[in-house]
Amino acid sequence: MRVSVPVPSKAIQDRLIDKHPFVIKLSSHAPLNADDVKALGHALNHMLTVKKGKDVIVQGFEYKGLDIIESGFAIRYTLLHKGGRQIINTLLPGDIVGFPASFFDRSIFSVMAATEMSLHRMSFDTFVELCKGRPNIALALIWFAAREAAVYAHHLVDAGRRSPLERVAHFVLEMHFRLKAVGWASENAFELPLSQEGIGDAVGLSAPHVNRMFSELKHEGLIAVEGHEIKILDRAALQIIAEFDPSYLVRASFQQHQAKR
Repeated sequence: MRVSVPVPSKAIQDRLIDKHPFVIKLSSHAPLNADDVKALGHALNHMLTVKKGKDVIVQGFEYKGLDIIESGFAIRYTLLHKGGRQIINTLLPGDIVGFPASFFDRSIFSVMAATEMSLHRMSFDTFVELCKGRPNIALALIWFAAREAAVYAHHLVDAGRRSPLERVAHFVLEMHFRLKAVGWASENAFELPLSQEGIGDAVGLSAPHVNRMFSELKHEGLIAVEGHEIKILDRAALQIIAEFDPSYLVRASFQQHQAKR
């Protein structure tokens, strides 16, 4: 399932760690100093690759590690007794595969690589020691978890109240916002290497229904699709359709909250 690959030299790690999508994410949640970033570099010292279609976590099995995504996409999902699949979330560069699996006796979800992925394996013990020794990192991870909960809440609204067109529009805007935040999307375009079936499992629609919704958005001149690339042509109109308010994805920093006190 996983194959270890050579880890860059310490000098290269120290030079590149602040560009890692995980570090970019944490830095926006709390003020990380040079020692915090260095500690993260030491913790992210074991790189793995996972091939497309391979499970990283299997529901019902123990999982006591934290895999940090450097590149690639994954899906966090659950299987139903009759064979149906519900995607809980799409995992992107900078996300933590082991949330929330490592915090339970057995994983409550599965995670599968949607593309080939590069991961950094961190043991749960290393994670705990990192939080104990570096309070800024612990604070940033609390914000990280809060944001994950907010994403799940909006996905619940998707399934319960939004129309099919609204769901697909909301999914497109959320993916673009999350990818752009870690430098994996341009101002109005991004790569989304998920099949229509995968998107359907994420938003609770069949693949043909997803295809019709994309066709409608393209027909209205709101998006353009070429291969896996999605271009947002009319963001304002798309946001109105989706009722998309990115405030649940805006990573309020500790400094901002201190300033309001």
